[in-house]
Amino acid sequence: MRRQENKKENFRENPTKLTWIPKVYNYAERTGNLKAEAVGVVSGEKHFPVFEDRMVFKPLTKSKPFSTPLFACAEVFWSWVIDTYFVPAPLYQLAFCRGYEAECEKYYDYGTVSPMIYEEGEHLLNLLEFFRTYPDEKVQIDDYLNYCQMFYDYTEILEADYFQTHRGIAEDLAMQILISVLKGDQNYHYENIAFVCDASGQILRLAPMIDHEFSTCFMFPDNLSRHNYWFGELQRSIEGKPVQPDEYKDFPNEKERRLMEKSATCLHRNLVYIKEHYPEVTAPFLKNVSRLKRDLLQKRESFFIRKAKDYPDHANSDAYRIGKARYKDHDEEKAAAFEKQYGGEGKEISFDLMNCLINYEVQEIIEQMEKILR
Repeated sequence: MRRQENKKENFRENPTKLTWIPKVYNYAERTGNLKAEAVGVVSGEKHFPVFEDRMVFKPLTKSKPFSTPLFACAEVFWSWVIDTYFVPAPLYQLAFCRGYEAECEKYYDYGTVSPMIYEEGEHLLNLLEFFRTYPDEKVQIDDYLNYCQMFYDYTEILEADYFQTHRGIAEDLAMQILISVLKGDQNYHYENIAFVCDASGQILRLAPMIDHEFSTCFMFPDNLSRHNYWFGELQRSIEGKPVQPDEYKDFPNEKERRLMEKSATCLHRNLVYIKEHYPEVTAPFLKNVSRLKRDLLQKRESFFIRKAKDYPDHANSDAYRIGKARYKDHDEEKAAAFEKQYGGEGKEISFDLMNCLINYEVQEIIEQMEKILR
């Protein structure tokens, strides 16, 4: 197993700069397609074009909940922050894939590009697949639900026999969990964490972190009240104060209400568990997050997201309803109704406002985490 000891202790001395210049590809010039069966609660095939040097184009999806161009910006921003301050991570870059939308209507021809995270002869095995194949009484995998805008409890995962007997991989997962809290990931579910396996199925290592799009700080740029509500939910889960009996009474679906109640405290539970059981992970995380906080104050502009040439600069967090009705529900009548209600390019993104929010909110999250982890 390849370990990451050096990056756990030391940040990158000469980091690359954040770039907002999109890469441009032509779908017809791809070297192949990354065809992967998405094994999970919602299964399906993904066909992402692959270009020279094993670069994979990841499009924004018309049916993904709350998707806006800032989903792509979140991928670029957080992959750079993670790789610069914490552990090696594949770097994302804004990208166009000309001709892709015409071929695959449910995707846009803009998104991001990043290097493939496993080598020839290797494959991925996510946590859901792993615990379905190797059940563990400490992990109630049959109760797992992939629910958008939800935080997940990882204490039972870390208590599982495999992680108890493979300390190095457990440490890598603990670091990823801490980073997921830092970026306010509202979709860091069991299908987003994977092992890299060889052709025989033997686990080689934990795959590096990908899928940073659901970062709370980047969501709802077109609706500040919704943005603030969900940032408040993030802070509430990190704080971990007990849920009051009627706190989530506005959620009429009982299953959804129970999930929200669990989500409302689980980030605090994750942090306390890692602090108590993984001091060798907590210490370098605190060291490097302190440096990140200092740089957010002293080098603010180096963290700014920028308007990119030709890249969409309007946000419509509800446009996905049209795509969901059309491409997932196959209900053209509903899609037409949603088009009337939510159609249009949406609201112009204020990059100045979003930069202020992102900088402030990341610092707020850091301070909350420091109080618990120290």
